[in-house]
Amino acid sequence: MVKFTNSIIINKSLETVWKAYIDPQNMLCWTNNLEKVEVIKGKFGEVGAIAHLHYIEKGRLYILEDKLLDYEFEKKIKSQVKGQGMNIEVQSNFKSQYNDTEISITWDGTSEKFIVKIILNLLQRKIKKQAQAELSLFKKLVETYGINFPEKTTKKQNEE
Repeated sequence: MVKFTNSIIINKSLETVWKAYIDPQNMLCWTNNLEKVEVIKGKFGEVGAIAHLHYIEKGRLYILEDKLLDYEFEKKIKSQVKGQGMNIEVQSNFKSQYNDTEISITWDGTSEKFIVKIILNLLQRKIKKQAQAELSLFKKLVETYGINFPEKTTKKQNEE
């Protein structure tokens, strides 16, 4: 099992950070290799809704299934992500701090497949570092653009 928590403080209001975070189009700008979010059951933001997350990594397409488990407006989002032999629970917590917002994301991943368990354990530091980089990029984007990230912004452009 691989479990870690990353946190960051964003110099924007809770309302702005929340709206930017839950926008599926914004996710494409700050989530590494994510190309498309496709809701296949329910409505985005409804507990029980299922989305397919389409990734392209090193020219290879793969899809992860994201099921929304818990949703508390401007407080918490918890989902279960499955695919590629992994089962991951991701919980994002939001906390207002005066005019700033703290986001804490807990990533808890495992697998029933022995080889995937080994790979997850070997890559734990890399996964945590990548998750923190994505959170830092989200911070930069929301502090720069508010809730409407530019559609054609790429992760590489924002890292410059």
